[in-house]
Amino acid sequence: MTKLPCEIVQDLLPLYIDKLTSDVTNGEVEAHVLNCPACQSVYETMKNEEGGALSPSEAASEKKQIDFLKKYRSRARVIGLAVVLAVVVLIFGVLVTRNYLIGEMSEYGKVTYNIEVVGNEVHVTAIPVDGKDAISDLKFEESGDGFLWIRSRIVKESPLHQGMKTETYTYSSAEPLTMILADYERTIVWEDGTAILDQTWRIWATKHMYVGDMSANAMTANALNLREKIGAFTNELQTENEPYGWTIIFSDPLDKKQEKYYRSEMKKAAYEMIALTQNLDHVSFRYVIDGEEFEETYYEKDASEAYGRSIKDCWQSVKQFQDFVRWLDLY
Repeated sequence: MTKLPCEIVQDLLPLYIDKLTSDVTNGEVEAHVLNCPACQSVYETMKNEEGGALSPSEAASEKKQIDFLKKYRSRARVIGLAVVLAVVVLIFGVLVTRNYLIGEMSEYGKVTYNIEVVGNEVHVTAIPVDGKDAISDLKFEESGDGFLWIRSRIVKESPLHQGMKTETYTYSSAEPLTMILADYERTIVWEDGTAILDQTWRIWATKHMYVGDMSANAMTANALNLREKIGAFTNELQTENEPYGWTIIFSDPLDKKQEKYYRSEMKKAAYEMIALTQNLDHVSFRYVIDGEEFEETYYEKDASEAYGRSIKDCWQSVKQFQDFVRWLDLY
């Protein structure tokens, strides 16, 4: 057997102490150290620095423990990955079930309803506003006083549920059907034989008692899309003495070419505001065209006389308000 030089043995000692050498190398190193005082001294020094080396039998025992721990860690890693994968699959399954199977009950503005009533049969088509949604179910509930409540369940569109849903419901209450409401907000979608347009309901729902309530006024003006149709504006209220008035002052000059359109929209908006604000008598619009200032005022009495009945009645019924709006479109 060739004797290893001291330099090679001393180079191998750190690996030997850390148990990183093979069994053959271990034998050579141990035989050399046993018969070489210089290398034995170096070995003892390194062993003390490392906290003490193990005997060959102890090293063999520890190697078995290390191999066992390696196998355990490998098995634990596999189990851990399996648990993580199971959690991911579970979360994915919950999301799929939640979005594509269970869904949520509809809120105002998420579904459009087409209603047709023939005798006691109510034909309903529910259409999701978002093209990525679908209607999975329609529920009907009678209140016993002539009201019917419809609720839609919305899910994400998939091969299971696609787009709109149509159903026919047979009304059975003794009281004649007078109103159909939808969703949790109980939006009125049908009243006394007339389907109510969503836009009509959105405006009518802003009705309020007092023109002095500026936040309520703003809701009505926003529902009428006044800023989008004509432009930005500020407000002045005359609420010290009756008759009460509301003046809208447009901030920017208006285009001369669209003057006819502007005046038509102002007149229509003014009468709708008056109809929906119980104590409002007149609405004025102040604006500038080509450097010239104009002011137009519209009165409740003029609209009521032309309409043939008080436009304040619209405050009581969305159907009456819708009839009034249709009349305004032709007026």
